Amino acid sequence: MQEGEVEAEQKTAADTTFEPNIIAFCCNWCSYAGADLAGVSRLQYPPNIRIVRVMCSGRVEPSFLLDALESGADGILVTGCHIGDCHYISGNKKAETKVKMVQNLLDMLGVGSDRLRLEWISASEASKFAEVMNEFNDHITQLGPNPLKFVEREPPDEQAGSPEIINGLIQDTRAFDCVECGKCTSVCPVAMVDEKFAPRLIVVKAQEGASSDLAKEKDIWTCNTCGICSAMCPYKVDYPEFIRGLRVESAMLGTVPSCSQGGLLQSTMRIMANSDFEQKRLDWVDEDSKIADTGDVFFFTGCLPQMEVIFQDRELKMTDIARSAVKIMNKAGVVPVVSNKEKCCGHDLNWTGDEESVEKLMDHNLDVIRKSGAKTVVFTCAECFRTFNIDYQAMAEEDLDFRMLHISQYVNELIDSGKLKFKDGLSRKITYHEPCRLSRHCGVYDAPRDTFAKISGIDIVEMENIRDKSTCCGVSAWMNCDANVKKSQIDRMMEAKRTDAEVVLTACPKCYIHLDCSVRDEVPVEKEMVDIPLEDYTIAVAKALED
Repeated sequence: MQEGEVEAEQKTAADTTFEPNIIAFCCNWCSYAGADLAGVSRLQYPPNIRIVRVMCSGRVEPSFLLDALESGADGILVTGCHIGDCHYISGNKKAETKVKMVQNLLDMLGVGSDRLRLEWISASEASKFAEVMNEFNDHITQLGPNPLKFVEREPPDEQAGSPEIINGLIQDTRAFDCVECGKCTSVCPVAMVDEKFAPRLIVVKAQEGASSDLAKEKDIWTCNTCGICSAMCPYKVDYPEFIRGLRVESAMLGTVPSCSQGGLLQSTMRIMANSDFEQKRLDWVDEDSKIADTGDVFFFTGCLPQMEVIFQDRELKMTDIARSAVKIMNKAGVVPVVSNKEKCCGHDLNWTGDEESVEKLMDHNLDVIRKSGAKTVVFTCAECFRTFNIDYQAMAEEDLDFRMLHISQYVNELIDSGKLKFKDGLSRKITYHEPCRLSRHCGVYDAPRDTFAKISGIDIVEMENIRDKSTCCGVSAWMNCDANVKKSQIDRMMEAKRTDAEVVLTACPKCYIHLDCSVRDEVPVEKEMVDIPLEDYTIAVAKALED
């Protein structure tokens, strides 16, 4: 036998002896007890299945499942009590909802839902436990190894946060110009609910050379990077960028920020950054929506399809925003490019220290847009808009060769050119919540207001704190969703209610999600004090269009 033939035979043998790495989350009261009985009964199942005992299958969060896949698991089982027999009443029903959501998300991302399974196994079903384990092992063996590009987490970089790096960051963001006037602290929404927090103290530490601990500082993750401090700073210190830079250094030192949803959103972004699967992100496109593969206008949908799946239990209908945007463009005679190949812009990874993944997403998205032939890119998400306009241009080190417009800017162009007409007899009183990424970060204050000034019958009543003084929704990049932030959100919703408007409009899907969450269940004030509906800008405009 020739050397090449020997190598080929060895490779074939290796392929057929693939042993999958399988994680099985087992409920303590039923399926784990079933595993115990299977062992006592000498029932065989593969040793490559790692059993993780949990108190209830309902406590297996979606983020655990994606994290297992990201970490190299080839298959994941979640097992629990039979429906109706849960030791915590309804934990297994919650598990069913969570697993189904993750399966839908995996299908959308192109990973495929067949690597994740949910099974009900009681304490007495030792045989079923062994059968399920053997069958799932055979199934994953047939599927083959996890197709995700496993990116091993780098060990902490001891050079991160060095005096040279911190000093460079201070110079780039003009932090040396801080004169400790305290204006930042006086307007900071975090400082208003946390007396121990003060933006200038972090700057002072940096100026004084306390760099050895600065990148590990807790408060760099507490800041919501809304930018109100920079807007009020007489010396225009770029505090959000200063904080973002410190977070990059902190992440390189091994810090893992605490994010809401257990970091689920960040996991989906990393999966997109490190894979080339065929996605299924256009299920929201209905028969009334006219879209194209190439053209002058590219509609960047961002994470609306993923958020539709992740927040399905709240019925937020996030893809209604995308459908509304396409409806507006179609009414104006525009058939936008909407691409199944588009990926997340990476905003949340960028603000949690993962620049490497952001650059991968940037390279991919810019390539998709350029191949479409688009000259204008339209965004319904303020964070996507900011990421392209500021971060992509900085990372690419060149001006991008297409216009970038928030949907409000684009709508105003269409109105001014006579391409959009609105219903007669409208009568609506609205107030507007300013997304910090759109306003303070990018300077777009007037466009959403101008739209409704152009629509007869819609009146805008302003809140007390607007424009540079507008209060942030508080959960930038899915961080700091805590009691302090909820207090700030409740204050904002009370402020909106005091205007006597019929509805609060916002021009950022994430502001909509976070503010809705703050008043959805129990609130620390009388319910009527915050009882005002929320609506996205794009949906409001689409509703007002002439039939």
